[in-house]
Amino acid sequence: MKGILNTVDAIHAVDSTAIIVHVEAAGLSRSVREDLEALAVEEQRRGYLGFDLLTGKVTPRHPLFPWLVRHGASPDDLAALAARRLSLDIMGLNFYPQWSIQQFYIDPKGKVAQRAFEASGEHFAEMIRDYYNRYQIPILITETSAVGPDEVRLQWLNASIAAIKQLRSEGIPVYGYTWFPLFTMIDWRYRLGNEPVEHYRLDLGLYTLANPGSGARWSSTPLVETFCHYVAHTEDAIGPLLAPSHS
Repeated sequence: MKGILNTVDAIHAVDSTAIIVHVEAAGLSRSVREDLEALAVEEQRRGYLGFDLLTGKVTPRHPLFPWLVRHGASPDDLAALAARRLSLDIMGLNFYPQWSIQQFYIDPKGKVAQRAFEASGEHFAEMIRDYYNRYQIPILITETSAVGPDEVRLQWLNASIAAIKQLRSEGIPVYGYTWFPLFTMIDWRYRLGNEPVEHYRLDLGLYTLANPGSGARWSSTPLVETFCHYVAHTEDAIGPLLAPSHS
C-alpha cells in the first residue's frame, strides 16, 4: 500500500491530470449454511482490504483492524495509511467465473473447507454492484475469461457483456472490459512445476495455438467474431451509461 501511494504521488508530480486505474482481484465469498455465513463475510471483507487501505477506511473501527494488527501490521503504519487516503479515479476488477467465487462448506470429514463454484452473469453483476456500492468509483473490468471449450468461453463472453449492459442501464459506471488473455497461455503453476510445458497449457483466450503443420502459430476461435461484433456495435452491446434510478 505504501508503494502504491508513493507511485501515485510520483506520477502526479509529473502529470497532475493522470488518471490512475487501481487493479485488484475481485470476487464473492458465500456459504452453503447459515452457521458458516460469518466466515464468508470475513473473507469478503479481506477481499475489500486493498481498496479499503487505499481509501482510508482502515481505522480502529474497521472490522479487520484487529486481524491486521494480530498478523503483524503496525497500528502506527495503519494510521499513516488512513491519513494518506486516496480518492481513487477508477477501480480495475479482475474476475474469473471459475475461480473468483468461493463457497464455504463442510467437507466429508466434518471440517470447514472452501471451494470455487461456477458463476453466471448474475454473479458477475452482483460482484460489480457490491464493489460500486461500497466505493462509489467508476469501474473497469481489467481481466475476465472462462476456462473450457469454445462453447463455455463464448457463453461467458455473452453473459458478462449482457451483465455490463444491465449494470450501465442502472447507472453503474462500468467504463471498459478486457478479455484476458488474448492467446493461449501457460498457467502460473509452471513456475513451481516439473512437468512438460504442454501440461500447463491453458486455453482462455480468443485465439488458440494452431495445429502443428498448419503453417500458422495462432488459430481464431468463434469468440473472435463475437468480440469484434461487440466492439463494432458498442451501443447495442453495452448501451449508454444511464443515470442511477434514485437520482
